[in-house]
Amino acid sequence: MVDAAASGSVNFDRAASFYDATRRLPAAVADWIAERMEAVAAPDARFLEVGVGTGRIALNLHRRGRWVTGIDLSAAMMAGYRDKAAAAGLPPPRLVRADVTRLPFADASVDVVVEVHLLHLVPGWRRALEEIRRVLAPGGVVLLGRGGGHDDLRHSPRDQVHHRMRALTATALSGRAWLGVGDQEEKVAALVALGGTAGPIGSRTWTTEETWTDALAEVDGRVYSHAWRVPEDTWRAAAAQLRAEVVADQPDLDASVLVERSFGLTAVRF
Repeated sequence: MVDAAASGSVNFDRAASFYDATRRLPAAVADWIAERMEAVAAPDARFLEVGVGTGRIALNLHRRGRWVTGIDLSAAMMAGYRDKAAAAGLPPPRLVRADVTRLPFADASVDVVVEVHLLHLVPGWRRALEEIRRVLAPGGVVLLGRGGGHDDLRHSPRDQVHHRMRALTATALSGRAWLGVGDQEEKVAALVALGGTAGPIGSRTWTTEETWTDALAEVDGRVYSHAWRVPEDTWRAAAAQLRAEVVADQPDLDASVLVERSFGLTAVRF
């Protein structure tokens, strides 16, 4: 039995019904990610994605016939991956309900470990990296993904409302929006300290449309994990203040705002 409470890591069961809608990557970007990941791996490489979720990253490797296993705390999220694989006519994915700080795999049993948007949810993130290093075979590589989410871009309605909500609820969060590590450079430095050699392997940009109306709806829906740690009454009061500020400042909440997003990959080789 996996005990998420023991590790303090965040379980995404509550997000399973809306995760793909709120974290979607454009198809061309998802294809590019899979291509770049394949480029660093041997044809018979064994992939492991930690925090596999609904298969946002792993599904494209799965489509390409790659050997890939995913772990996640959330059974509901992984059920979404199974459903997507079945709809695509693919074999059932290899999935294990497990905590990244206690990987249920043998030493040196995988060739590539993928981590995208997970370790900010893991208080014991250094222990998680030690586990990732343990299961990685000699000559293996860790692939770290960054971007496509909240970058605090000043022209992005989504980024700005979430940035403001973090400020308004900072006291309830003890000043920390994230439980683990959200800084890519800090992750990379920790892996280098474990013996890795790091280098970027590319990034991809795209343009998307946002509105203040949609951004405020995400706040009201509490769709992002930092919101779940804030008491309901505190969150609602902050959301009401935010909405009043936005209405006073923005003449048209439904006007489309073009926002450029990017997604980058860093490889740490051992």
